[in-house]
Amino acid sequence: MHEIRATVTAEHVEEAARLAHAAGIERVSIADVYIHGPGVRRQVVSVETSTPKARLFVEALLGSPVLSASDYSLTSRELRAIVDNTSLADLTKPMSEPFPDVIQDLWQLSHVTASYVGRAAAGGILLATGIIEDSAVAIVVAALFLPFLAEVLAVSFGLWSSDRRLILRGVGALITSTALAFLGGVIVASFMGGPIRFAGFKSPLPSFAISAATGITAGLSNADDTGRRYLIGVAAAVQLAIFPAWLGAAVIVGLPPLGIVDQRLLSFGVNFVTISATALVSFAALHLRRTRSWRAPRSWR
Repeated sequence: MHEIRATVTAEHVEEAARLAHAAGIERVSIADVYIHGPGVRRQVVSVETSTPKARLFVEALLGSPVLSASDYSLTSRELRAIVDNTSLADLTKPMSEPFPDVIQDLWQLSHVTASYVGRAAAGGILLATGIIEDSAVAIVVAALFLPFLAEVLAVSFGLWSSDRRLILRGVGALITSTALAFLGGVIVASFMGGPIRFAGFKSPLPSFAISAATGITAGLSNADDTGRRYLIGVAAAVQLAIFPAWLGAAVIVGLPPLGIVDQRLLSFGVNFVTISATALVSFAALHLRRTRSWRAPRSWR
């Protein structure tokens, strides 16, 4: 369930309300607001509705030729409960989230901050420890720290929405995560030594199958406002981070034959491409693709 607020000029209130009713939303609230500075009268058009209707309303607002030429703002909030005369079966449908919710969540998760670096570094060290000791517990705990899934999705969804800045942001965050996982392997191997006991690496074909399942689930969870994304993030982190962490440790304790190194690097590439592509395909299959008339706002590009 979502609340959608559109702050528009007075002459565009009727258009915004019409779009809300066209999306199947019966109750539309309108309130006057004062925007400090410009001194222009604004009104807020607010709806509280199910997630599917919220998505339709947002898409209609973003695709409206009337509103596209005006100065307006749009906000979306996820709600825990709405009490009115609407059927709970219809009101609580979790599919499908408005696209701005999805894309801006990926933006937020792809900022490389001190906290991001700290989580990625801690996860890389824990993962390298788990690889050297062959400790499933350490590997799973490390995957809870490692930021990889949102960054992969930022790249693929950025390509889909023609958001070059998001693509660059996702690529930069992925490079950071990968480099820190590699560095974690180097640090842990320098202190613990070898050998590397973990031997659970998959060849490219099984890696493709596992990554496809992970990517499909990730795409579905981003379309669903009840999705448990953190659990999918764990699977994606293991599929991706384990290779740079292993390589960092192997550089210190001794690299295996070149054929093995090539196969594992190939698996890393297969996992990245597969998770990106299948997540996007499963997301689009739920009819969450952009409407033909919609383009990302200029501030996104």
